[in-house]
Amino acid sequence: MENSIKFLLVEDEVINAMLMKMQLEKTGYKVTHHVTTGENAIISSKQNPPDIILMDIRLAGEIDGIEAAEIIKSQSNIPIIFITGYDDLTIRKRAEKLNPLEYLIKPLVIDKLKTIIDAYFIKPDNIFCG
Repeated sequence: MENSIKFLLVEDEVINAMLMKMQLEKTGYKVTHHVTTGENAIISSKQNPPDIILMDIRLAGEIDGIEAAEIIKSQSNIPIIFITGYDDLTIRKRAEKLNPLEYLIKPLVIDKLKTIIDAYFIKPDNIFCG
C-alpha cells in the first residue's frame, strides 16, 4: 500500500533508525528525514514539515525528545508519537503533558503503529489530502 504520509524519524541509535525506516517504508509510509538529536528535530520540522514525527525520548545532544517535542508543539501542530526503550512513569508523565498521539515502548510493533497512524489520518476532522 502506497500513501504519502511523511515522517520525521528522530532516533539516535542508527541500527534502530534503519530498522524503523525499513519497516515504515515497507508499510508504505515515507520517511523524509532522519535526525539523531532534539535540536535537529526542531530544525528539520521547521524546514521540511512532516505530517507526523516519530520521536525517541532519550537522544544524543543537549535536549531530549520531550523537550524537542515541546518546542515543536509550540511552533506547529504536527502530531508526535513518542517511542522509548524505557517504561519509566516519570518520563511517561512528562511526555503525556504534551498530548502525544501515542507513547510506545520499543521494540516498535509496526502493525500497532500503522493502526494508530491510519486512525489519526482518517478522522473526519483530520482528513489527510497528502
